[in-house]
Amino acid sequence: MNNLRRLDLNLLVTLDVLLAEHNVTRAAERQNFSQPSVSVHLAKLRDIFDDPLLIPGPRGMRPTARAEELREPLRLALEALAHHFSAHSSSA
Repeated sequence: MNNLRRLDLNLLVTLDVLLAEHNVTRAAERQNFSQPSVSVHLAKLRDIFDDPLLIPGPRGMRPTARAEELREPLRLALEALAHHFSAHSSSA
């Protein structure tokens, strides 16, 4: 629970994009961030989850087993938040 308090939504969004792109530079481009800022996010995520999450592979980065475990729950949580905010903004 302590590590959960260290998370912010931006870190989770970055992780989701990294898991989709398998590349820090492309993830940065998709989020309109600099590559160094995405690298900082990844370093924070690695510390929080105590796992490398993405490791160098033959074609970009490869998710670890822990990252694969997080992929679907993360996607569902972000989709639920997006739906919640879009529902509330359209009713306002």
